[in-house]
Amino acid sequence: MPEGPEVRHYADALATALENKTVLEITARTKNAKLWLLKNAEKLKGRSITRVFSRGKNIIGLIEGGFYFYSHQMMWGSWIIIQDKPFLPPDRRERARIVVEDAAAILNSAPIFEVGKGNPLTVPSLVNLGPDVLPYEGETFDAKETLQRLCKKEHKNTPIGAALLDQTIVAGLGNYLRAEILFLATIDPWRAVKSLSKKELQTIVELIPQVSKTAYAEHRTVTADLQTRMIGDPSLVYVPGKEYGTRHYVFRRTNLPCLMCGTPIKQKRQVLGSPDEETQEEETEKTSRIVYFCPQCQHVGEVA
Repeated sequence: MPEGPEVRHYADALATALENKTVLEITARTKNAKLWLLKNAEKLKGRSITRVFSRGKNIIGLIEGGFYFYSHQMMWGSWIIIQDKPFLPPDRRERARIVVEDAAAILNSAPIFEVGKGNPLTVPSLVNLGPDVLPYEGETFDAKETLQRLCKKEHKNTPIGAALLDQTIVAGLGNYLRAEILFLATIDPWRAVKSLSKKELQTIVELIPQVSKTAYAEHRTVTADLQTRMIGDPSLVYVPGKEYGTRHYVFRRTNLPCLMCGTPIKQKRQVLGSPDEETQEEETEKTSRIVYFCPQCQHVGEVA
């Protein structure tokens, strides 16, 4: 699934193609949007798209007159921009299309696309999102709010690795970001939130925007020096001599040496939610994720 940094890149591309452009047509195949457009599509034509931005793993577009669209790409969705006319005809993957005078933005293979009128941030799937891991220019990451949400009573028994995937705690983290954050914080992903010290919690909250910003700006979470080291050392990667597999500390580096201590990186599935009441990150996704970690650096106990 695209995480906050990847979704932000999609939002950037959509903003460049669509902002301050006049809507010629919006079509959709997702159920609710299709029904809404049957009654309201004409109301959108001729209106300007004023802003496109990301919020966690969601992309939101504002259209003058108080209208909006938003999407969530889930596991396999992607937006593509086409500027050469005639635009591609729809194929079986297409879920939505936004056409302006000089471009078409097409959403493929994503189950969530909605159109409506009002404040999009008040719709059920967006209203409870936690602070965004990638605040826009002029904004700041709300560390205090994130910490308060993380330490709520209902999360006290939740493993920290599972809690970081809860979008109501912090919006935009996914599997690779949580693995990298917990590695850099040297914290066992299976420790319950209530077992973490104030210092450990503060470290995690400080790392969230730092790691996310690096991933967005550099398309990696490791330092440039460590990436160069991996590219030049065949023992540190699966495919020597290529950039593939050189972007992360632990994510998808199972059985390769830890870049800090040399211990083989391990992986294990982690159930989402707390032992008391299992929850899901998204209703349509599976209830577990693979966690990547260094047993030595993160002080992890025996792992199958």
